[in-house]
Amino acid sequence: MDRARIYDIIYALAAKGGREEALFGNCGQAAREAFARSLAGEAFPELWFEIPLAGKPWMDFHALTSYEDVAGAQAAFAGHGGAYADALSWFAAQGPNKVRQLALSYDTHVGNIEAPAVQLLVDGPDPAVPLAFLAAASRLDLRDAYSGFVRAMPSEWYACYTGVFPGRDAADTDPWLRVECIVGDECQQAYAQDAAALREHLAAVGMGEFDDSLVSGIQELARSSFPLELQFNVGADGAALPVLSASVRFQPADWTDAGRRAEIGRLAAWLQSLGLADERCGLLAQTAFAKRVQHGGESSTVSCFPAFVKLRWRGGMAPDAKAYLMARIE
Repeated sequence: MDRARIYDIIYALAAKGGREEALFGNCGQAAREAFARSLAGEAFPELWFEIPLAGKPWMDFHALTSYEDVAGAQAAFAGHGGAYADALSWFAAQGPNKVRQLALSYDTHVGNIEAPAVQLLVDGPDPAVPLAFLAAASRLDLRDAYSGFVRAMPSEWYACYTGVFPGRDAADTDPWLRVECIVGDECQQAYAQDAAALREHLAAVGMGEFDDSLVSGIQELARSSFPLELQFNVGADGAALPVLSASVRFQPADWTDAGRRAEIGRLAAWLQSLGLADERCGLLAQTAFAKRVQHGGESSTVSCFPAFVKLRWRGGMAPDAKAYLMARIE
């Protein structure tokens, strides 16, 4: 089945009923162009649509290539060469149980499809793998930053992905990378009950001043039954910069089970009470679908569901909230 046609079907199903204007703004064409540039090999990538939950609607776009789809192949991205091609070649040459996905992330809300970020998602906690990725992505300048951060982070955390901008010259700006950590059930339960435990772990990775609203916000997410993840921007010295995101992850079944839907509803009501979300929260469940489609004599299942809700704090500013829709073909 033609991949552009599959993409159009997925987007149309997610955006129908007025949801394009309400959730995606005018970013649809830029996202489609980004999709076309992100194809590697013959497989269909996993898609992520990132949308704010308040304010003017817009969308950023992410395309994730799975290791199994390019393993051992001379794969290339349809629209990116240079460091992106080098990162993909390195990724395809890795063995099983080391790497999981390679993501290209586009700021489509500002029309930027030329220079996406690239992120590595790993299958294990071996720090040598992200270090090799940084070299492949032409960001050797950030290897010490990564090493310093993972040495300082709590042993219970698992650094699940590392992200950089391959096209960015380190001389043009203060170098930084992005690291996301799964905190684990034990830490999540501790944070839910004890603000001091959370403050201690944030201080360990170099977070400086942070106010009570950040701590209480993370605690509220930790009290849910959904897995908690923390995302950091990391400076050249390995210390976390004053930008922190906290998210909870959902599974497709969470949107069909009445009890889980009710818990998601309580999270949405809490975000709305803080002014971080509006009525578009009620549209998220409508983007969840799994449909069998036929085209050109072939049949496949396309699906989509809201996979994350994320809060972000930036240097003392009021937090914002976003949702991530995940779509794929099976």
